Amino acid sequence: MRKSMLILSLALMLLTACEANDPKTNASGITQAFPEIIEPHNPEQAEQSGDVVVLHGGIRNGDKWNTFMKNVEKKQQDQVRVTMYTIEGGPIIQGLIYDGTTIQSTYDNSRDAYGSKQGMKTDICKGIGTMKSEQGNIFYVLTGCEKEENPFWMPKL
Repeated sequence: MRKSMLILSLALMLLTACEANDPKTNASGITQAFPEIIEPHNPEQAEQSGDVVVLHGGIRNGDKWNTFMKNVEKKQQDQVRVTMYTIEGGPIIQGLIYDGTTIQSTYDNSRDAYGSKQGMKTDICKGIGTMKSEQGNIFYVLTGCEKEENPFWMPKL
């Protein structure tokens, strides 16, 4: 009896461990492999996690953004996580998952101590375009989103 309980316990532990290491799949069937966010998620940690990091005065891992944009143009599935830092240093994290036709956007400002802390919002968008600010700066923006309030923007590289 004890032996069978031990075997059952080991089997459950193994099954749980395998489940925990499986990547998540979103509603579109795309495997999400974003690395776990290490707190407090400073720019160095975000960069090491593979995020595109947008700081006042620069962008790190811009090559990952360029690759994502090329794959969107080719209609190839891809994903990218962008972490933007406010002037106060609060991270705002946005994960973009492209399934070949639409982009699932997950926006999370819950770590921004000075912001409105709306938490996590998701949206489905048709594409990415560019927009010019009043100062003449060009930004990437999500287009054709189901929810009008999508806050994604990123300086054009």
